[in-house]
Amino acid sequence: MLAVLLFLIKLNLFAIPLYILLYLDFSFYPLQNFLAFSISSALSLLKFSVGGEGKYIYIFLENNGSYKIITFDISMDCTGWKSMYLLCALVFACSFDLRKNLKFLIFALPLLFLINFLRIFSTLLISLTFGFEHFEITHNFLWREGMLFFVLLLWYLWLRKTKYNLKDNLILVDKIAGRFRIGKNKEKD
Repeated sequence: MLAVLLFLIKLNLFAIPLYILLYLDFSFYPLQNFLAFSISSALSLLKFSVGGEGKYIYIFLENNGSYKIITFDISMDCTGWKSMYLLCALVFACSFDLRKNLKFLIFALPLLFLINFLRIFSTLLISLTFGFEHFEITHNFLWREGMLFFVLLLWYLWLRKTKYNLKDNLILVDKIAGRFRIGKNKEKD
């Protein structure tokens, strides 16, 4: 139980920087711009009338001679940074093996970014194909929860691969308890 408690404490400590970034309304425009450019380019390859500028994607629709432009803002939340941050927090809250953690994250974070790209791309593709009335359902229900599923799946697979069972946290608890016992024994002498 102590190992689980330590895991939860560490995970909550990792939440502090997240809340600070949210409070500061953190944005990283180069990432947002790159994602908007990549998505608009991919949609253009499929022969959709799409353009992009900065962090915006412009979709040009024609309906019976009238034209409509729909603008999508690739906000910081669209980049999937919270999902990537959550995966990092889960991994580092479990294990103290920095090398093993970084080796996994070097593989997992680009994979999450790719999944996030597919999330936005497929949401726009479904909307363009079947109508924009399906946008909210696809975006909010299917993919918001879908990203959480992928984060937890990657974390679970990593735990299984490393055969992790909270031993690192137990070792830390024993070390902390041992330091307090040693300090008390010295005072008695």
